[in-house]
Amino acid sequence: MKIFLSLLSWISLIFGVWCLICTLSNLLFFRRHRSKATKINIDGKRKVSVIIPARNEEEHLPRLLDSLLNQDYPNYEVVIIDDQSTDSTWSIIQSYMAKSDKIKGFKNEGGKRLSPYGKINALLNLIPHADGDILLCTDADTVHNPSSISMGVRYMEEGNLDILSGFPYQGVTTYGGGVVTAAMMFSNVVLPHFILNPIQFIPFAIGIGQYVMMRRDSYSQVGGYSAMPQKVCDDIGIIKHFMRHKKKYGFRNLSKDVSCKMYSDRKSAFRGIERSLTDLFPPTFIMILLLLIAVTLLMFISWTPLFAPLFICFNENKLLLMAISGWILTFIGWAIGSREIGFWRSVCVSGFLSITAICAMYVHGMYRKLSGKGFDWKGRKV
Repeated sequence: MKIFLSLLSWISLIFGVWCLICTLSNLLFFRRHRSKATKINIDGKRKVSVIIPARNEEEHLPRLLDSLLNQDYPNYEVVIIDDQSTDSTWSIIQSYMAKSDKIKGFKNEGGKRLSPYGKINALLNLIPHADGDILLCTDADTVHNPSSISMGVRYMEEGNLDILSGFPYQGVTTYGGGVVTAAMMFSNVVLPHFILNPIQFIPFAIGIGQYVMMRRDSYSQVGGYSAMPQKVCDDIGIIKHFMRHKKKYGFRNLSKDVSCKMYSDRKSAFRGIERSLTDLFPPTFIMILLLLIAVTLLMFISWTPLFAPLFICFNENKLLLMAISGWILTFIGWAIGSREIGFWRSVCVSGFLSITAICAMYVHGMYRKLSGKGFDWKGRKV
């Protein structure tokens, strides 16, 4: 038992120190790049095509399209496809086409299949209609601040990037939904973007589909979505595909430029994130074994205070101090990172619940994947 308590203490302390250092370093990394990017003058010579796949999005489209018609970038178009919707999505698109010549709408009436995956199929059907030198793929449930396009272009210029993604502001309506959605913060607290971005390390490259900006010539050179290995996650898939072809990738904090209410409640957040989380790692025996070990350790770290009676029982007060210190440092880092992105304060201080949700989502998602049950997303099997 003393060996177990010693291991728990050291793991908790080391993990906590790492989380705090990583969070603060990432925060400085993101702020430094934003400061440099805002100083870049852009002339608007390069046209930006905003690419939007929409399936049954009547609730979200007006907010999105209004925000896109209010951009401060001078040269852009909005290209949107109605992907076999059964609601009034197409009527809304038509009304905005009549309102502005920046809006170009198309329908995938025949269900033309260029990919087995719904969103990728919609993107493949839509991108050939885009005229831009830069492609910005975004989701129908996003809202873009007036600087969204221009800031993305500045980031592309500042880093000489071929592809850009980042963390948008994630709006939530319930505490439970916020706790689960905040599981996405794991990447900003544990992954050292300040190291991984400069060295272009492919295995831990991440992307968020609510904002993926690409140079059109680079997209064509790598073959785009049709050439990448089949993936449920279009965002991470296309980024890693770019990187394998030696194209430069950047990940930034975009919470001041674009917002999203991707999930309405805890249940939908759990289903959506588990789908993405499970697709990150190949389901090999070694990978599953390593991840289950990681899940077990994360659960121990998240609930370290519950082991306090054991430490006291074995008179290991120094080890208890180490373990609790690590736990505190972990969730100070988590709270700082979450608040920077704009999560509620109550969600920011609930990092131990968010990490528990991560563990539950991975285990449940892997079960669904290995059992062949798969995932349902927007009325389709994926």
